[in-house]
Parts: sequence; C-alpha cells; structure tokens
Amino acid sequence: MSKTVSIVIPTFNRADMLPKAIESALAQTYPCEVIVVDHGSTDNTPEIVARYEDKVTYVRRERDFGPHFCWLEGVLHANGTYVHLQYDDDWIASNFIEKCISVMGDDVGFAFTGAEVVDDQSGKQMMTQFLEWLPETGIFEAHQAEDRIVGSLISPGAALFRKQVLIDALYQGGLPLQKSEYHGVGPDIFASLLSMLRYPKIGFVKEPLASFRAHDGSITIDALKDQEKKTKIAAAYNEVRAYYVELKAMQMVRAAQ
Repeated sequence: MSKTVSIVIPTFNRADMLPKAIESALAQTYPCEVIVVDHGSTDNTPEIVARYEDKVTYVRRERDFGPHFCWLEGVLHANGTYVHLQYDDDWIASNFIEKCISVMGDDVGFAFTGAEVVDDQSGKQMMTQFLEWLPETGIFEAHQAEDRIVGSLISPGAALFRKQVLIDALYQGGLPLQKSEYHGVGPDIFASLLSMLRYPKIGFVKEPLASFRAHDGSITIDALKDQEKKTKIAAAYNEVRAYYVELKAMQMVRAAQ
C-alpha cells in the first residue's frame, strides 16, 4: 500500500513568513498534498496563498477559534495516511518527507528528524535539536528514546505522524483533569506520546532536516523572555506528561489482566 502524505500549514497573520513554509512543502522530493489553514488572518494571507493556485488547498475561516481547532481542521481535510504539521514560520528540507517515510514501518507510530534553530536576523544556525537522541537513522523500539521524548518535546514541525493519531491527539483538546493551559501547548507533545502508546516503534532520521525560525513573534521565543509565560508553558506540558504516565500505567494493568 502506498504511503500518502499531506503537509498541513496552520497560519495566522504571518503573510511575510508563510511563503517559505509553503515553498519548502511544495519542494518535497516525495509527492505531498499541501494544505494551508487560515483562521482569522487580517493581513494579506489570502493573496499570498492565491499565488500558488491549485498547488495548495486553502481552508479559511473568518473567525479564529484558536490553534487546536486550526490544526485539527487542517488534518481533517488531509487525504494522506500520514501528516506533517508545518508551522507557518518554519521550513523543512526538500527530502524531509522522503527521509521520514523511509523509517515509517507498519509498527512505527511516528518518525522525526533532527532540527536546527535559525536566527531570523542573521540567518545563522543557533543550535541543533534531537540529533543525539538516537544513535543513527533507522527504526527503534520506542522505549529507547522514551525518556527524552517525555522529558522534553519533539516539535510536530520535525515529525511525521499517522493521520488518525494526530486527529485523536488534537481532538482531545483539554485533558480530562487539566488545570494548566497555555496557547496551544499540549497536543504538540501529546501526538508523539499517544503514538508511543499505540505503536511499539519510532522512526528517526539523524539529520537536521527541519528548520525553526527564532524571532520575536515566536510563542516559544517570546515565552523565554517572560518568566510568567515560561512557567505557564512548563505547567501545561507537565499536565500532558502526567496524563501519559497515567495512561501507560492503565495500559500495563489491562495487559496483565
């Protein structure tokens, strides 16, 4: 069975950055459907997307219902079996999807690559991420990287997920006993954790094929400058980590019955 892939690009008022994300998606060496989801942008995003004509599927709502719903709507529109969530201020190497697909077996929940953080002003690489998490490119038992994945975060911008897992992670919205929340934080880490609950293996590409733009408008960069925001983000992620541990314990109990 062929492995079909959709790249979903949620966007909001980033018409200046969006073209690089779209063009990196269209430049993939593996055939991909590209979907741009725009909830409530008030800049010239519609005009920017129109330049790509039928190469891109454009989904727009006049009202912004928040990041979760924007991501979810894009994934629901996807025709691919696998989905990459591409943030509108980032980009991927032309062989990103091809490399991820090469390590997506039937028992693999998701695949991820190394990443780089690029300074928006200078264009220089500031740091790399995930490259030391596993020894080489290949397919691994999920437990080999579980501590790092749970303790840190694999950005969806560096990963390829199964469509159904991504839908279930996003549709979850607020967790059942959740007390802490911050601007979309949660599903981005829950997608990889839910994948590990359902599938025993993960795929890894030991190359920095995803590029994250460091700029003042980035939620992550902005939070690093504000201790209160940083604390809220950490609390939101800890909610998801605790939920994962609880679900895994429940899974083990059921397996023992």
